[in-house]
Amino acid sequence: MPQDKDDNVKSALDDILNIEADRVRAEQEARRKREEEERRAKEEAERRAREEEERRIAEEKRRIEEEERRRREEESRKLHMRQLEELRVKQETEHKARLVEEEMRLRHEKELAVLDAQKKKIPLWVWVAIGVIIVGGGVTGTILYMNYQEAEQEKAAAAAKAERERQEREKQLAAEREKLRRLEQELEANRRAQAEADQKITALMEQITQAQGNAEQLAALQAQLSKAQEEKQALIDAGAQIRKGGRPNRPGGTTPGATVTKTRKCINQGTPLEECFMCPGDPRC
Repeated sequence: MPQDKDDNVKSALDDILNIEADRVRAEQEARRKREEEERRAKEEAERRAREEEERRIAEEKRRIEEEERRRREEESRKLHMRQLEELRVKQETEHKARLVEEEMRLRHEKELAVLDAQKKKIPLWVWVAIGVIIVGGGVTGTILYMNYQEAEQEKAAAAAKAERERQEREKQLAAEREKLRRLEQELEANRRAQAEADQKITALMEQITQAQGNAEQLAALQAQLSKAQEEKQALIDAGAQIRKGGRPNRPGGTTPGATVTKTRKCINQGTPLEECFMCPGDPRC
């Protein structure tokens, strides 16, 4: 009789333990499903954010390509204008040469006229008229030459200014292209890291499902899952920081024991943030 009583107590305790185990498994299953739904919702939000970022980067590429096209068209137009200007200068030079030749011819004719006058006694008014013609030709040639020199100086100044503006635009476009390239590399690395984190989380959740009933292994897997989710969230925050144009901290923070040199200065001091790159070995970057 006492043996039957002990058996009944033991059976009741087993039933209670089984009920508690079923309750724990149900709670864990519900928590796993809830975490799975949250993870899927986060992944969907991240996918939409990535697509939006990729669209923005594509638009930025198109804008830079359009600026490149406009720059090439502007350079082509300036080249055409320069060729026209060179043609005009050539024509003016030829005209100046003709004027000089005409002046020499008039001087020669004057000398011949002087010789003839000495022979034929030409009246004074004729000499005056010849002198006026020669002097007028010389003055005209001088004025044209001075105008030509002034035009050449203006042309040289305009060409130098245009070249400086072109070089400045080239530098700006190169900086924008480099910034965009670095941003794409960082986003791609962040996407790969998030994909790896998703795979790790999925694998851990599958292991948790398989480890039901083993409390010690289940606790270890849940700790690993929590850590993996924290790392995934750090990667998400880092991706958001990259999209804002900043530089994220690496997951895990500063390495313990690293010495920060407070007196050390950035090797690119004064460089705008969007063009700055990490200083080798400096944990403050």
